[in-house]
Amino acid sequence: MIAYELCSIVTIHIQGGTVQIRKSTDIRRQQIVDIIRRIISTKGIEYVTLSEIAKRTGTTRGAIYRHFKSKRDILSLLISNVEETLMEAVDNAINDADPVQSLKNILLAQLVLAKNRRKTSFAVMMGAMQFSDMVIRRKILRLIQKYLTKIENLLVSAGKLGLIKKNINYNLAAVSFMGLIQSTVTVWSYKNFNYVPQKIHAELWSIYKQGICV
Repeated sequence: MIAYELCSIVTIHIQGGTVQIRKSTDIRRQQIVDIIRRIISTKGIEYVTLSEIAKRTGTTRGAIYRHFKSKRDILSLLISNVEETLMEAVDNAINDADPVQSLKNILLAQLVLAKNRRKTSFAVMMGAMQFSDMVIRRKILRLIQKYLTKIENLLVSAGKLGLIKKNINYNLAAVSFMGLIQSTVTVWSYKNFNYVPQKIHAELWSIYKQGICV
């Protein structure tokens, strides 16, 4: 049996005795992130407070305060978590030999990710955008630009290979790609994400492909 605590020591009970080991800060913070995501999915981002997190973890505000000094710190970590997950999904979907196929793969990967994460990632981004803190807003902007750059680079590669129309504005095409996914996730968030990613993917890709491909 393992007793998880949000302090610096974890007690592991084994037959014949007890052993204490020190948990890494990353593991503790990830546990808090998971709890915060559950709060967002069940109550909304406005309920993400030090008091609510402490209540959910069965610990004190002081213990949480060792990891997060403010709501800015909480949102910053959540955005970093969203960025890491999103970029990993994008990078894993890229096919070096075919940039158009990469775009198709990314579209499916993001729809699957949205369904698996349900509304938590979406709520984090929307809630953070409304948070009047320039540090947080700049962090979101950097994430968006990083994502758009990856998509635009794929479009540029596709253009060089003659796979898409010559008159395509790569920047706007990247924004449109992002908007296609974001608007779909927004609509389906109000329907409790009751959709089959593969089916929606085929229809969305057909629309986008007709707009950019030769």
